[in-house]
Amino acid sequence: MKFRFALAGIFAAIFLGGAAHAQTGNGFPLLPPVPHTGQLQNQPNVTHFWFIAAGDNRPAAAGLPQPRTPSQIFKDAQRFKPAFFLWSGDIVYGHEVHRKKLQEQYKEFFGIAQLGKVPVFNSPGNHEMDTMQRTASGKVETPDAQLQALYLEFLKFPANAPPYGAFDYGNSRFLAVDTEEVASASPTPTPSPTAGSSNGRTVTLDPGCVSQLQFDLLSQDLEANQARAHIFVFMHHPIMPARSSSALNPPNATALQALFKKYPNVSYVIAAHEHHYYNATGATLAPSDRQDPSAQGPSYLVSGGAGAPLDNCPGGAGSNCGSFNHYLAFEVDQATVKVQVIQVPSSTEEKAQSE
Repeated sequence: MKFRFALAGIFAAIFLGGAAHAQTGNGFPLLPPVPHTGQLQNQPNVTHFWFIAAGDNRPAAAGLPQPRTPSQIFKDAQRFKPAFFLWSGDIVYGHEVHRKKLQEQYKEFFGIAQLGKVPVFNSPGNHEMDTMQRTASGKVETPDAQLQALYLEFLKFPANAPPYGAFDYGNSRFLAVDTEEVASASPTPTPSPTAGSSNGRTVTLDPGCVSQLQFDLLSQDLEANQARAHIFVFMHHPIMPARSSSALNPPNATALQALFKKYPNVSYVIAAHEHHYYNATGATLAPSDRQDPSAQGPSYLVSGGAGAPLDNCPGGAGSNCGSFNHYLAFEVDQATVKVQVIQVPSSTEEKAQSE
């Protein structure tokens, strides 16, 4: 069985900072927007603007239509006049290499995303990139190169482009990290986190992977953009989740957290995967205002409440976790960043699915 853990030597190289990959350049390639949402025109002199972040809108089961929540989010967020939307993955149910089904699922989301009236940028989730395989003991999520290829095709990435990328807007830079990479075959890793069980049969989720190549390009990008007022990172698997079993694999998470801490203009790291809201570096639901650069490291937020069946917050999460549908409204004003957590009412069917 294939997993996305890199070899032990690769992770050792990551911890040590590693040698730069042979590929030249100053970081990530340009990230294309979701089809039919328009092209973003950078406004390099802008220092005051809004953008929206959300994630995890996929249906509760295969064959179901998209929930109502993502449409509500795109419509409601118009009051902020956002320049664009960041989406942290699981935009379709996926999990199956079936071209026609996937094409219809992506087409449905593209139509909903058009309601935002501005470009939408996605960082892929496990539902876009993994198959769910049945075994004697249950179901196991497995990274799949065919699903990745279809994702890149349907989202109209340039030929030979990776699923990650970046773009500039105003005084800031935005980096989409792909935490769902398909790595080459490697030795069996430590058991990946178990999502749950049903009738004695387990459901084992893939813990994600960020490859050496992507890590090196990310490092180059951060190094090349130290003059930016702010850098925002968005990804699917969280580095600091409410529930430890939801985290990106520990070696990657540790290396990325150390990398982001090196750059005082890395402002927020936004993830999803958990279907709730979690202010990982705060004591309350509301994130504190930020002034960048900051020696304290980035703020970490989990925003996975865009319509997928809601997860309960774990017992020890505290008052900084909430199980509700929502999106995040970011206001960038010169060196300051403020975030509002906007709750969206759950529809009747979504409440039923989450129970």
